[in-house]
Amino acid sequence: MNNSQAAGEAYEGGSGSVLVLLHGLGGTWHIWKPVLPLLEKHHRIIAPTLPGHPGGPAIPDGVTPTVDVLADLLIADLKARGIEHAHVAGNSLGGWLSLELARRGFATSVTALSPAGGWATQDDYKAIAKSFRIVFMILPILIFLTALFLRFAWVRRTLNKQGMERGDRVSPAESSRAMKSMRDTTMLPALLVSMGRRGGIAPFKVNPPLVRIAWCELDKVIPFARYGKPLQTVVQGSESLFLPGCGHVPMYDDPELVTSVILATTARVDAAAAGSIAA
Repeated sequence: MNNSQAAGEAYEGGSGSVLVLLHGLGGTWHIWKPVLPLLEKHHRIIAPTLPGHPGGPAIPDGVTPTVDVLADLLIADLKARGIEHAHVAGNSLGGWLSLELARRGFATSVTALSPAGGWATQDDYKAIAKSFRIVFMILPILIFLTALFLRFAWVRRTLNKQGMERGDRVSPAESSRAMKSMRDTTMLPALLVSMGRRGGIAPFKVNPPLVRIAWCELDKVIPFARYGKPLQTVVQGSESLFLPGCGHVPMYDDPELVTSVILATTARVDAAAAGSIAA
């Protein structure tokens, strides 16, 4: 592997076919920690920090951050690591990007966990964008006020209740890291503006990659009823399933379930590839 030109921080581990893990808006690769030991038994894992995020590849000066720009920079970063094609699993913004990588022919399979990009109207988009803008604005105060109390499980569960059901499972250090990462994702407001102007995911047909979209049953950020149904008609040929008992970020809520869903996707594609080689 030649990663001398890779621009961003990433977790790498395991062996087997390559699986790329993409986190959500304002996050880092660390959000995948609950599932990394399980997944790397089956795959070589590359979990990058996304472009425009702290530790990720920088958005070039003068370039407006858009989902397309993030996808361009992400693919360039992965190729600098020697990755030309890979299985991709993503959550939220990472789920949207995973679908974009399928559209571009980079992804050999996709598991999108409550992906963004599926709103039907501008009002639906504004509802999501407003919540992110509010969190982004109050985070500096929230970080200061909660610094001494993150050791209490009920505090972490309360802080994370919008995104997950078992936020108490996030360690104090990881909770602090997550809040600081969101605070330091300075391109976030501009990205939200560009998303509103661009619109959501443009319709495309899934062929030949296998694409499975897993909706979190208790998602408060991107609930299926409002955002999932439109996406089902946009990503033609995708499979849909549900993750019971999980919030928007399911990796801490049920790491075993998340792992099994991802592996069920990758195993089907790898088995088909092995069969075609044998034939």
